[in-house]
Amino acid sequence: MRKFILWGIVLLIILCSGYISKLAFEQPTKDIIKIGTFLVLSLTLIILIIYTYDTNRLASIGQLKWERENILNASFEMLGIEDKGKADRIIFRINNPSTLIIRAKIWCEIKVYGTPVIINDDFNGTNIWLVFPQQTSQGWYEIKPLLEQQGKTPQQMIQEYSPGNRRNQLTLDLTIEFRDELGNRRKLPTKKHYFAFNEWRWIPVLTGSNVWEQ
Repeated sequence: MRKFILWGIVLLIILCSGYISKLAFEQPTKDIIKIGTFLVLSLTLIILIIYTYDTNRLASIGQLKWERENILNASFEMLGIEDKGKADRIIFRINNPSTLIIRAKIWCEIKVYGTPVIINDDFNGTNIWLVFPQQTSQGWYEIKPLLEQQGKTPQQMIQEYSPGNRRNQLTLDLTIEFRDELGNRRKLPTKKHYFAFNEWRWIPVLTGSNVWEQ
């Protein structure tokens, strides 16, 4: 819309300048210097209008890029901590390297052998994570209580673990949404994981071919 208005103004200046110049040339006494000065001023005005428009457009692009880069820099990590004989924890961290405060929500859809289990409010999309600039926010959840909802223990899952069932013992569909204080949003695509009980960590399920095509 602004572009159409800009070119409309430029076209109007050109038409008015042309009309006034035509009238000036039709006068019995022509002042070439004044006519030339008028045309130069008209051209200068057109150049200034276009320059101002381009400057504002570049500034807007730079602002949008800065805003997007700030929120796009947010990242997360999951770390398994195996405490034998205790409730085993998964540490979850959100890193904010930007200069803005970032809010985040996390959705963890966890299933034990295909049956959903309930996780605490930090990881079911209820609570908001607040991450200050250049800082990391950390939380955790425990594997043992999740398994117990389906009558399982970590020791049983480790014993049952095999190459054939490793991808459906304990699964996770993870979705995260980031929002910064300027109103920008970034929602990561849902990523599937399975829990490797032999390594005690979540492993993302890769989609597509792993072959690097030339």
